[in-house]
Amino acid sequence: MARHRFSDKWLKHLPPAKADRLEFVDAICPGLYLRVGTTGTKTFSTLIRVGGRLQRQTIGPYPRWSLADARERARKLMRDADAGIDPRAEAQALKEAITFEDLVKAFVEQHLKPNARSWRNIQSNLSNPRLRHFFKRSAASITKRDIVAVLDKIVATSKPHGATNVLRNLRMMYNWAADRDMVPSNPCDRIRPPVRTTERDRVLTDEEIVAVWNATYQLPWPYGMMYRSFILTGQRRSEVATMRWCHIKDNVWTIPREVVKKDRPHAVPLSPAMVRNLGKSCYFGPDAYVFTTTGGDAPSSNFHKTKKELDRLSGVTGWCIHDIRRTVRSKLAELGVPREVARKVLNHEDGKVDRIYNRHEYLAEKREALEKWGQHLEALVEGTV
Repeated sequence: MARHRFSDKWLKHLPPAKADRLEFVDAICPGLYLRVGTTGTKTFSTLIRVGGRLQRQTIGPYPRWSLADARERARKLMRDADAGIDPRAEAQALKEAITFEDLVKAFVEQHLKPNARSWRNIQSNLSNPRLRHFFKRSAASITKRDIVAVLDKIVATSKPHGATNVLRNLRMMYNWAADRDMVPSNPCDRIRPPVRTTERDRVLTDEEIVAVWNATYQLPWPYGMMYRSFILTGQRRSEVATMRWCHIKDNVWTIPREVVKKDRPHAVPLSPAMVRNLGKSCYFGPDAYVFTTTGGDAPSSNFHKTKKELDRLSGVTGWCIHDIRRTVRSKLAELGVPREVARKVLNHEDGKVDRIYNRHEYLAEKREALEKWGQHLEALVEGTV
């Protein structure tokens, strides 16, 4: 076993083991060990003696565990061992004390909110009513069989994709918890998704677009106007639904960074058709939501019921709101809008180099594209195409 003065530079450039696993001991903190595998994984651990028996305590992988944190953890484990405290018994007691509900809250606050813009959707999946009976149980006591039983019940309600989403988020949470030694293992390991996730390819035809557009005028306010806004702008459902009047200035709707999927604001020029559509709305003040049934205090969100009614009125079925974005993107290409401009209209992800170097907002180009789409849409509705 080689003794080495650990440093971040040395750890970062340490190559994988060639044949057998390598092990090093830190010259600064002699109780800290590093194991390097043939795949390049680097794992900190420490050896302590409790009750006369030597035991290895895994600390965690580098760089998830920094060198400073690993040294601090090794010193604490050695101090506890000198005091006769068995870290395995202590860890087990701690794991049993963490309920499933506590784990969900910790995962949301410590990991999802700082790192995931869609944290509310993930939190909703982890709070699925089918998981309620887990809440007061120890998170470590949840077994693979328990989770499979829940997934089967969700599938039985004709929601196989919902079950797949719940499984994906449970696996994510338990991986996070296992990495922090909050649970001994991930009970989702080797559970196959109930249904394979397929890429949607639904694009509405011209006839379907016209039928849906005309049917929106029979929906109760503000849902008809909201659906027409989906079609005219091509923006995401949550972005349109949470539009506020203060987000609109000089016929440009700026979606704030806390709402948009990307981590920066997104400017959407409003075409004359979109301006006319918004002109039919009620104004409850600058901070009020545009699409609301509560006087501007909260956005409207009864999507399932209104979508079902829209299908009945239009006679167009087998589509979802997100398919409108794909339809608009396809129509922009059909109208000769350059690919780069069409991507900017829908705020699709750029390549890394483009994100770093291309800071042009394409505002004029996006306005021209959306005006072209608005004019084409009106011609479709009027039957003049």
